[in-house]
Amino acid sequence: MRALAALLMLAAAPAAATPARVASLNLCSDELVLALAAPGQLASVSRLGADARETALAGRARGLSINRGRISDVVALRPDLVITMRADPATLALARRLGFNLLSLPEPQTLADVKANIARVAAVLGRQQAGAALIARITAVEASPPPARAALLVSGGGNTLSADGLSARWLRLAGLAQQPLAAGQVNLERLLLEPPAVLLISQYHAREASGPQAWLAHPALARLPASTRRLHTDGRPWTCGGPAMVDEVTRLRGLVR
Repeated sequence: MRALAALLMLAAAPAAATPARVASLNLCSDELVLALAAPGQLASVSRLGADARETALAGRARGLSINRGRISDVVALRPDLVITMRADPATLALARRLGFNLLSLPEPQTLADVKANIARVAAVLGRQQAGAALIARITAVEASPPPARAALLVSGGGNTLSADGLSARWLRLAGLAQQPLAAGQVNLERLLLEPPAVLLISQYHAREASGPQAWLAHPALARLPASTRRLHTDGRPWTCGGPAMVDEVTRLRGLVR
């Protein structure tokens, strides 16, 4: 609510000069600007932000210049605003030296942080109404969390997530409570000994032939009890845990019900 109130105050304030050539250097900032920017306002996003394997918003990046996440990649574009997340000291120093207006966003740890980042980007882009609408969607999902079922989200290699991190908070809004089984990684033996009520399998890079994906195809997983319900999730939104999570949470909520 604080983020939304701040955004509404910014909307009522006199607008600063609206940037016309915006470059984003990071997948998570890419998703924010792709969701919020006006048509023609973006000049460049990172190669991940333009890759449909990494984000469902990649289609909106069509026709934009692609960068590799470095300030030097966008110098020729002469952007009037560069946005990234967790900029390293070298990036900050180079941006100052070149006279670039750089916005470095903090990595969100809570849903309130996600909304605060949306508000900040929307304000700097002059897109306060779009930001308020996106924040309102998150707030609506937060307002009516369904009862939680014990679950375990796993991706390739048995990688899983903390039971109290940002991803787990999004998962809870879908009606699933991440088990504190093995934050970081779970092995097959532990999974068979302590099967969850719901096994949520990430489909991130599902078509790739790799060791992590082979783990998800292991025959042992077929020996989970019939009482364990298997669901699949689009792994892409979980990378950043940003506004792209709203649609996935809503979809999962329907499946869980």
